[in-house]
Amino acid sequence: MSIASALGGAADASLLAAVAVLLVLSTVAAIAPRSRANPQALSLSLSALACVGIFGLGVSVIASGTPLLASAGDVLGFALIHVRYDPLGGLFLVVLGVAGAASSVFGIGYTAHGASGDRTAAAYPVFIASLALVFGADDVFAFLFAWEIMALSSAILVVGSRPSADVARAGYLYLALTHLATAALIIAFAILAATAGSTSFGAFGQAAARLPPGARDIVFLLLLLGFGTKAGAIPLHVWLPRAHPVAPSHVSALMSGVMIKAGVYGIVRFGLDLLGPGPEWWGLLVLAIGVASAVLGVLYALMEHDLKRLLAFHSIENIGIILIGVGVAILALGDGATALAAVALTAALFHTLNHALFKSVLFLAAGSIQSAVGSRDLNVLGGLARAMPVTALAFGIGAAAISGLPPLNGFASEWLTFQGLIGAGGDPALSLVARSAVLLTVAGLALTAALAVACFVKATGMSFLALPRSPGAAGARETGRTMGAAMASLAIACIGVGIAAGPVSSVILEVAGELVGSGSHAAATGAVGGIGAVYAAAPLTVLLVAIAGVTWLVGVRRRQTRRTATWTCGIVPEPAFEYTATSYAKLIRLYFGPVLRPVREISVEFHPGTPFARTVRYRGEVSHLIDERLYRPLHRAAIDAAQLVRRLQSGSLQLYLAYAVTALIALLLLAHA
Repeated sequence: MSIASALGGAADASLLAAVAVLLVLSTVAAIAPRSRANPQALSLSLSALACVGIFGLGVSVIASGTPLLASAGDVLGFALIHVRYDPLGGLFLVVLGVAGAASSVFGIGYTAHGASGDRTAAAYPVFIASLALVFGADDVFAFLFAWEIMALSSAILVVGSRPSADVARAGYLYLALTHLATAALIIAFAILAATAGSTSFGAFGQAAARLPPGARDIVFLLLLLGFGTKAGAIPLHVWLPRAHPVAPSHVSALMSGVMIKAGVYGIVRFGLDLLGPGPEWWGLLVLAIGVASAVLGVLYALMEHDLKRLLAFHSIENIGIILIGVGVAILALGDGATALAAVALTAALFHTLNHALFKSVLFLAAGSIQSAVGSRDLNVLGGLARAMPVTALAFGIGAAAISGLPPLNGFASEWLTFQGLIGAGGDPALSLVARSAVLLTVAGLALTAALAVACFVKATGMSFLALPRSPGAAGARETGRTMGAAMASLAIACIGVGIAAGPVSSVILEVAGELVGSGSHAAATGAVGGIGAVYAAAPLTVLLVAIAGVTWLVGVRRRQTRRTATWTCGIVPEPAFEYTATSYAKLIRLYFGPVLRPVREISVEFHPGTPFARTVRYRGEVSHLIDERLYRPLHRAAIDAAQLVRRLQSGSLQLYLAYAVTALIALLLLAHA
């Protein structure tokens, strides 16, 4: 393979080539025969190095502000793959580099415990390479090639790691939906390419301006369908809570932290950058999808007691928060409020980065728990804080960050999202309908933030506090150094980005400013009083640390603490006395009953001849409205249609020839009509 840099620094081109070589070596190492060295560990080590290079490449592109152009696969003088990494692509490379490096290092220890099979190892570096290519592809063929490789490699990682009927169903659903999404993208690209007379994305921007309004709306809807499915936005989310939990945890972290962001990248790149300003309903539609994803995502997460499935639903919630920012940006850009659009898009991109950090650490911690306990069911965990202090601390920091607690990174980006919403709600450039929708979104986002705190109090408390609820939890031990180092690095990054939120958001504002129009950066800075200055996390952090230090000195160190057993009316405390994950969420389940529609079954077995219960069994579940009202009817209709078509399959060659002749005659008649 040859890589030739057309523009950009020679150092960046060399770094890009080095990353490609490392990923190729990683793939070769994964399929190498096992000898003294563990080929999977070697492959993951090379992938980690490649991700460090990807991170450096992203930082370099953002810092220089100069796009890096490159091509690969020369055939007869024509390059098969064109890439163009501009600051937006560079930001997503940074996201991939950080999450990929940590996930790869974690995977070295995780796979050593036998939690993942060797069969999927070669797909992992291919998955990373495809993600890097998606964020830089500069024409239709390169993008669709990378998009398909990304889907197939991630499906192999999901299905091949732990083959079973449930995993196969999850992989089948994932592949089916992702290919339906790809079909929508192909139609949208075909319309743009036919108008532009080129498959280059550089020509799509001018072509979009020449499209009739109706065709432009269709292209936007197709792009939203395709990229929204990959992002896991409601109602296109059904694959996500099924596929993410069954994948190995370092793959789950990469899928949730980076892969679903490819959908966000697509909506921003094509729906906002290339299509340009659109009618008001574009922004309102994205805003509505964002609010629905945020609120329903966190509600369903609260009802879960499978830790990884809970985290998967929180990915839907956070994609909703990101789409809220993107929706406001589209809305504001359509009405000419470029400063407001820059603020909202900055919030969305900042939350994209932050979600990759805290969701990755949470998935890795869940993998650490599963590796140590053998289960991810919250009802059988408990008491892990003493046995697994590194995992507990990393999970706690990730939980605080995703709950939006200051001074961590999640608070900073959610706070900026609120700034964008409040600014839009009072901007006279927006219509009354738009301002009303934005103010309703503020309420939805506030509700989401409150429910997220409740959910992670449950997840943290049930996992790490109180007494172990199973022998596996009681015998758990801290996982290895590589796994701990990966979790710790991401947790530190959550703190660091939170404290440096001002400078980081200012850099992201530069990226957003290039997409919504020149001059928006200064106006956006003025619109919110200076993005770099309005959230001064460093003084807040110093204040919180000082308060914690004084409290510890005065309230803890000088006090004589007497430790004694908990008084439980003379009965020895048992794990059965504790709240379960199900009982913790009961009040919220009942309060949101019209949406969740809880169903419960209680069966009691009595001692023979007595009114005294011997066993009581309880089963409760909630309904997923979109599954029941949308996908199950569609599934039944597809089965009925398949049964109808099946009647045509008789096995008779003569009948098949009759079908072909009939179809040919019908086509000839249509051609002459």
